[in-house]
Amino acid sequence: MQPLDYAFAAAVALSALCAPYTKVEESFFMQAVHDVLKWGAVNSSFDHLSFPGVVPRSFVGPLLVSALAYPAKLATGGHAEGLWIQLSARLAVGWLVAWANSRLRCAVGEAFGSTAARWYAVFSICQFHYTFWTSRFLGNTLALVPMLLAQALWLRSMASSGSSRSRTVQRQCYLRMGSILAFTCVVLRFDTAVFAAPMLAAGARNVSRRVIATTLGTATLSALLTLTVDSYYWRQSGVWPELQVFRFNAVEGRSSEWGVCPPHYYFSHFLPRLLLGALPLACIGALTDGRAARLAIPYIAAIAIFSANPHKEWRFIFPAVPVLNICAAVGMVQLRRIAPSSRLVTFVGAALAAASLAIAVLMTLISSLNYPGGHALAMLHAIEAAPGVKVHIDSFAAMTGVTRFGQVREDWVYDKTEGLQPSQFGSFTHLITSQPGLHNESGFSVVGTQLGYVGLKKLAPPKQVFRDLLSGQLPIAVREEPLVWILRNDKWRHDA
Repeated sequence: MQPLDYAFAAAVALSALCAPYTKVEESFFMQAVHDVLKWGAVNSSFDHLSFPGVVPRSFVGPLLVSALAYPAKLATGGHAEGLWIQLSARLAVGWLVAWANSRLRCAVGEAFGSTAARWYAVFSICQFHYTFWTSRFLGNTLALVPMLLAQALWLRSMASSGSSRSRTVQRQCYLRMGSILAFTCVVLRFDTAVFAAPMLAAGARNVSRRVIATTLGTATLSALLTLTVDSYYWRQSGVWPELQVFRFNAVEGRSSEWGVCPPHYYFSHFLPRLLLGALPLACIGALTDGRAARLAIPYIAAIAIFSANPHKEWRFIFPAVPVLNICAAVGMVQLRRIAPSSRLVTFVGAALAAASLAIAVLMTLISSLNYPGGHALAMLHAIEAAPGVKVHIDSFAAMTGVTRFGQVREDWVYDKTEGLQPSQFGSFTHLITSQPGLHNESGFSVVGTQLGYVGLKKLAPPKQVFRDLLSGQLPIAVREEPLVWILRNDKWRHDA
């Protein structure tokens, strides 16, 4: 790894430190890592058995992450709880992505030169989603590691064309790439097949019988792996999580229950947010360099396929970000060649990167305010030191930062039971809730309030915006309001 690779890893780590808590979309993987760290073998205390979610998710990824985080558990004397252990697990994932990203950056250097490799690293460092989310427990993030390695092999196969051993090198790259993609699709994220298929098709002449046989063999072994591991952890026979996810989303079309977007949304909304200042340069690179176009076209085609699904989320097209960053880096190289002033091109590229970085920093700071549940649980631990606390955590708090890593008191009871009637809360000593008004007549008093992000507000009229920017002031401010309250049962005493 080179200095810029360590800079990318540092950006990922800083994002994790700024926002150490997690949200609902990360819940399964985070709780699974905790439970594997704490118990190893499945038992009735595992979180996913009480809160299984709509479809099962694989334990293969959490097993790997828990193994990487195991030294952190040993350092605490065998305890699996604690925010810093949660952070250690997240940083392990972030480091894996950073390492895989460094492999791709090296491949960019082989294919397009050192200048392109440097610009690729710069654009990656300056993008909010690419740094903030690469330490987070999403299936898309775990799948990004092998996808980056596959993209590096794909690029190396292109870079080797024209050499004396080009055909052999290309087929070796495709042999390894096919196996990596097969494992990723079968075990980690089935929808990566939408990217894998055009990647393999783009170099169809390198897809020999041996490549096909090896890819199918890896897919078979991967299916056996996930069937064995996940049938055990889900306590059911024949559990293949990604097959069930495929059936739920693609066959039954039920992902639309979580919202729909117009067909153009990936191109008009998500890609600009993901790429930021790299977007115009990516277009230039793909339009002016044939090899960059060969990279971009399969991924644009894949995004077009995703666009046919009414339900859209930016994370579905996450693997496209590094490929389009390569195109942006190539765009910089191409502009330097044709522009009358290379210094001017460098200045423009640096300005776009700086603007992207400013947006990334602002978004990271805003995002750190999106976890009031996690902060409220930490506040409760600071407020109450007595044993015997029985706290109920409502759905909103559980979805905005509360995880088992944060349940650090072994002499407390943490309860997330949903659908309780008002009369049933009397058995709790404390409540962490987003609806304190429901308990006004139930004998509870507010002892803590946690603010959270609710939006932005303008501080100046439009005519003063430019003047404020020149003076170093932002014309907007972050709006925070109370979102989570800590309530104490009036009948409970510290000596209870």
